Amino acid sequence: MIWLAINLAVGGLLAQRFRFLVLAPATFVMVVVAIAVGVTRTSSAWSIISMIATASVGIQIGYFLGMLIQRGAASLLSRGSARFSRRGRNTWISRTPIS
Repeated sequence: MIWLAINLAVGGLLAQRFRFLVLAPATFVMVVVAIAVGVTRTSSAWSIISMIATASVGIQIGYFLGMLIQRGAASLLSRGSARFSRRGRNTWISRTPIS
């Protein structure tokens, strides 16, 4: 479970800074780390394979969720700034000086 959470977090962080092409090298690195952890723990082959699958799927799902969060936050911020700019533009107040 911790392994999946780490992969989701790494994928989300990658989505904040990089484009989609970064997933291939990042997935490769996470697979190598999963193999190293599995061999270090002297796990069975099926355990290592499941860690590899969890790593590759987790980082991709994390990237997708991070991308959705980033796009959602950007749309909310742009919608909110448009609301504030309309509100600050009081058209009913005359800006001509009083003489």
